[in-house]
Amino acid sequence: MGFFDLSVREEGSFIPAIRHTVLEGPLTLVRFSDSSRHEQGAYGKYWMYGSEILEALAQRTIDRLIRDVRRRWAISNDWGDLRNCWVLRLPEGASLNAYWGFTKPQPRVSKEAAANLVQPTTKFYAGGSIQLILSIGPRERGYISGPFVTLSLTPSMIEGR
Repeated sequence: MGFFDLSVREEGSFIPAIRHTVLEGPLTLVRFSDSSRHEQGAYGKYWMYGSEILEALAQRTIDRLIRDVRRRWAISNDWGDLRNCWVLRLPEGASLNAYWGFTKPQPRVSKEAAANLVQPTTKFYAGGSIQLILSIGPRERGYISGPFVTLSLTPSMIEGR
């Protein structure tokens, strides 16, 4: 898929700047989505390197993985339960245009949701890990597998073994 434009909100997800790159296979990417999104959760724009998720799995017990993902990629609590995991395996010889950057800190509860809370929180998720923005078209959909249940995630599911 060719080069694509980002929205202002997408650009604002990163510190200090976002950069364009061309991803080349073989490469594994991962994203998490809300369980209520079903298959549509696979086609979102925000992805992470599979190697970083493997690192998180090695350092954390599975019950802490969602908390670690939220912290490292600054995913607010009200943006979904992150119960589904999707894996995109870019095959040898394939390439994919993407933007990448370091995630900026985000509030644990988004500003929109905090407006409805009786006692809003001021706590933040740190962010700082590399995040990718992709444009998922028909070709890319063919590279995606899942959903895998996040709380049952294993390295072999990410690696495709």
